[in-house]
Amino acid sequence: MTQEQILGDYKIIKQMGKGPTGAVYLAEHRFIKRQYLLKVLPQELTQDRAFLQRFEEEVVKLATLDHPHLVKVHNISFANGAYFLVTDCVVDSIGETTNLAQYMAGRQEKLREEELLSVSRQIASALDYLHEKGVCHLGLKLNNILIGKGKPGIDIFLSDMALSKILNPSAIVARCFHTACEALEAFPVEIDKEGEEKYSSHPIEGEKLTKLSQAFLQTYAFLAPEQKRMKIATASADAYAFGVLIYYLITGDFAEGLYRPIREQVRLYQYDWDTVLKQCLSMSVDDRPLKLLPLLGLKVGSAVTTAEIVQQAPLKESVQVQKEHTAPMEIAAKLPQPQEEQQFEETLETELVAVAAAPVAAKIAAPSAAASVRFKPIIQRQDLPTPTGSASASAVTMELMPKRDLMEATASVMTPGLSDLPQRKTVEELLNKEPIVKQYLPEQGPLQSQEPIPTEMVIVPGGRYMRGSSEGNRDESPEHLIEIKSFALDIHPVTNEQFVRFLDYMGGEKDQHYNDLIRLKDSRINRAAGRLSIESGYAKHPVVGVTWYGAVCYAQWTGKRLPTEAEWEVAARGGLENCPYPTGKNIEKTMANFFSSDTTAVMSYAANGYGVYDLAGNVYEWCQDWYGYNYYETTSVEPNDPKGPLQGVYRVLRGGCWKSLKEDLRCSHRHRNNPGTVNGTYGFRCAADVQEI
Repeated sequence: MTQEQILGDYKIIKQMGKGPTGAVYLAEHRFIKRQYLLKVLPQELTQDRAFLQRFEEEVVKLATLDHPHLVKVHNISFANGAYFLVTDCVVDSIGETTNLAQYMAGRQEKLREEELLSVSRQIASALDYLHEKGVCHLGLKLNNILIGKGKPGIDIFLSDMALSKILNPSAIVARCFHTACEALEAFPVEIDKEGEEKYSSHPIEGEKLTKLSQAFLQTYAFLAPEQKRMKIATASADAYAFGVLIYYLITGDFAEGLYRPIREQVRLYQYDWDTVLKQCLSMSVDDRPLKLLPLLGLKVGSAVTTAEIVQQAPLKESVQVQKEHTAPMEIAAKLPQPQEEQQFEETLETELVAVAAAPVAAKIAAPSAAASVRFKPIIQRQDLPTPTGSASASAVTMELMPKRDLMEATASVMTPGLSDLPQRKTVEELLNKEPIVKQYLPEQGPLQSQEPIPTEMVIVPGGRYMRGSSEGNRDESPEHLIEIKSFALDIHPVTNEQFVRFLDYMGGEKDQHYNDLIRLKDSRINRAAGRLSIESGYAKHPVVGVTWYGAVCYAQWTGKRLPTEAEWEVAARGGLENCPYPTGKNIEKTMANFFSSDTTAVMSYAANGYGVYDLAGNVYEWCQDWYGYNYYETTSVEPNDPKGPLQGVYRVLRGGCWKSLKEDLRCSHRHRNNPGTVNGTYGFRCAADVQEI
């Protein structure tokens, strides 16, 4: 890399990772201002003529690959002495780059079988496509499987296709050790007088050693036996890696030697995964996965794909399968019952203003959606994992048979003449009774309800709107036309009483990744003796001191999401054209809470044209998007439903706050900060997708 961090036509933003096949960087195209991932191959390979020949042969195939579960390769280039691939930057539902290893580590529960089937079929479908195109992946592992956001459930994308073949097996194994030594600083530090190498004597940090060990073992575990022996690998090596992956997703471990059959570990599975694993994990290259042919009812000699193995795996006749079953690793929190979820959605629907807002005084933008179309928000509640693995940090107690009853029962057994009586069996059952686990409840009374306090929502109609400003700050320009879909938005920011209910549910101020949700000393919420309380008179005030992580976590708990920056600005304008403020041409202190000493209760000022309150002043509101200083130059070219850069350092905040100046309250004004930042002026509100009714 040069000092300016420029590689060809791309400006390097940051390094995302490094592995045996090279380093990965997040980069932005210098001219079209679009973000990509650059896979920079090891530089020493440019001196290898055999590598250059393999590279030229394979890159043509890679550039033509187009499959919904493969990371798209847009370009293969050479600059500054380095070969690199330009690919899509795949992000998950909260805009983070997440691989399958990170996703599984954050779940705190294993995949349900329907999720396992979905993930397996997506991966198998992608592998089948590669093999049909004459391409072998040969590098399938958890870190090369990315989580997207395009579909409901777990959306899978495979990356790093065929790179192992380009580098060849011996180079991959060698670079695994090289990367390990580099991370551990285990290279020679000097040469003594006798020409012998000396190594560092400093101890290796335990955390660094653990992470590196996991990464190295993962890469090694997914290699087929022929790859470990540095022999030529074919598509059957992908089938072996697929088997390793299936076993890991079910058990959380890598299959080694004579592993325990799946049917002994998970008895409620409907599909015969053991047969799939037996074929895929065969030591013989020729036996993967052809031994499934008789089981699948196919003719001897017919070809069978890895996808067909999963899709057609037979049901196990020996197991009585329940339609619904508990996940292998249960979350201790009580899951909401279907009836409760239905009642929650009905409550929201009755409180929802379900018709697109009517025109108001002043000029109104003409949305493309007809005003007569009725919508309702899509609310999908979900239970969230916590640092302790439970929804609340309550203790548990063990309830056993009372000691007096136990002594009496024992005495009756020991009484002569009773050994052959039926009572003996009854007493033995009492003695062998399993302990009952009950949740501990404080003496002061039951725990507070953990259901969200619903907020009324309004529908903001989809259509074409102006965004940005030509008279504001540099990051607000150029002013340009965008098009968004209809969406639902809370009519006011989340309040203290609503967020306290959420904290009760979480059992603390950390999420599953130990990110701060809120810093109580910067808020109006206090904790004493383990109990939360709100300062007098602040229950209806917007919650403050919330991080972006806390806002996202709360939104997920309620079945909603954060609004995008584009959605927030459209909602703030309230249907008005050429008006800089949510209130119109001008704004006064009688219209919003700004340049004051504290927050005010939500809905203390008049709503805008869409019926939304507090979009100017009171609290800054977190948006979903990463912040990009020049991002509007991109959205002016790609205006459909903009969602911000794929990656960044800061998250967007909008709306100004109680101590802002008038200038900060403009609809187009942009603010940003680190997602983990806490501030007494930062709050949020939720949004949701909608569907026609």
